[in-house]
Amino acid sequence: MYSRAERGWLAGMTIGSLDRIAEALGASLSIDIRYRGGLGDRLVDAGHAALVELVVGVLRKAGWLVELEFGFNVFGERGSVDILAWHASTRTLLIVEVKSRFTDLQAMLLSLARKLRLVPEVARQERGWDALAVARVVVAYGTHENRSILAAHSSSFAVALPERAVAIRRWLRTPTGDLAGIWLVSQGAVHPG
Repeated sequence: MYSRAERGWLAGMTIGSLDRIAEALGASLSIDIRYRGGLGDRLVDAGHAALVELVVGVLRKAGWLVELEFGFNVFGERGSVDILAWHASTRTLLIVEVKSRFTDLQAMLLSLARKLRLVPEVARQERGWDALAVARVVVAYGTHENRSILAAHSSSFAVALPERAVAIRRWLRTPTGDLAGIWLVSQGAVHPG
């Protein structure tokens, strides 16, 4: 069975067999179904866009100035922030990353750390936003899968992104100091498409 899988001869093999092979190799099985020219990608994008729309609405209602897809390039370290927000009266900068689902946690935390290191200075130079406090929030759907990942890595998240939805929403209304957290949003609160 292993030999057949290595050679790509998967016809007739069950998903369970493939999963057991992957598990024995310390890997995970990922199946990507394509439908009508990437409809799945558009649905993921729609979910992402709906989360962005929800967060932008909350931020603007609380008096934040909001920019979408804020790009940066500092000595070849480049990227973009899904939502960059500025609270002028408290001189607070907010970096928001939106995830439809959690995938590579190490990459997500590394990306956030890079943005935390680079973006405040870029925002100061390009927008005049000289922050006294910088916050970072990851917004994701509160799906069973995302909650399970959060629970499985609770110690890491408690260190890197300790705050949760209630504290984050309260802080957004009256920001004081730095903040780091994960805001899980009910899928019923967001209407993609």
